[in-house]
Amino acid sequence: MDISEFSRLEDKGLYSRHPWEVSRKNVLLTFLKQSGLSFPVKRIVDIGGGDAYVINALLRENVALEYFAIDTAYTPEIIEQLQANYNNSKVTYVHDLEEYFEKYATGQQTLFLCMDVLEHLEKESEILDYLTAGDNYYFFAVPAFQSVFSSHDVLLGHYRRYTLDQLYNLLRENQFTIKDKGYYFTSLLVFRWLDKLVNKNKKASIDNWKGSRTKGKIINSVLNADFRTALLLKKLGVTIPGLSAYCLCKK
Repeated sequence: MDISEFSRLEDKGLYSRHPWEVSRKNVLLTFLKQSGLSFPVKRIVDIGGGDAYVINALLRENVALEYFAIDTAYTPEIIEQLQANYNNSKVTYVHDLEEYFEKYATGQQTLFLCMDVLEHLEKESEILDYLTAGDNYYFFAVPAFQSVFSSHDVLLGHYRRYTLDQLYNLLRENQFTIKDKGYYFTSLLVFRWLDKLVNKNKKASIDNWKGSRTKGKIINSVLNADFRTALLLKKLGVTIPGLSAYCLCKK
């Protein structure tokens, strides 16, 4: 959940987790396990860490020795709330990449996450220019297909959506070496196409999820089956479109 959504919560200490967030976290864990990286890595840095759900989920899986969350929306008050929400876990919260590289960069190999962040920037160079060569790994994910750009994107502050080729070319132009790429959540892409046609609720977002635990489990099961099917097809050489595009890179 990004901070714009977090800020709209009535209770910032107790709230329901949208099944998309849970499934997205599971997708990331799967990609990391099959990435060829040796875990635990030295450090993971989550660019655009939002409400810190992902970085704290990775911490529970012990995939790194050090954990950082970076978000320009972090204020002392938000950081204090997030620390309380996650029982003062060993995540370090940082306001921006400039602060991170000035205070915390060590030169040791790092895994950077940049999931659902680039679309919030008028120019992707605002982040990509900071990510210079250093024998690091990067996992980028972005919302896919401008054809389903809708009021939901406007609500979240998105400038654009991407095709996989657009993400791939953007990263290649910025000297990243692509190790893996693809789409995920095909079923959600179909839903989003239909939703754009009929849904006029401009306030719908993951921060106001009111579904039951049972409904959440059903949705997660469907998304898991969707993702596993896409993975199997990818191994057979077939790439099918999805609501999100990703690239695992090195630089």
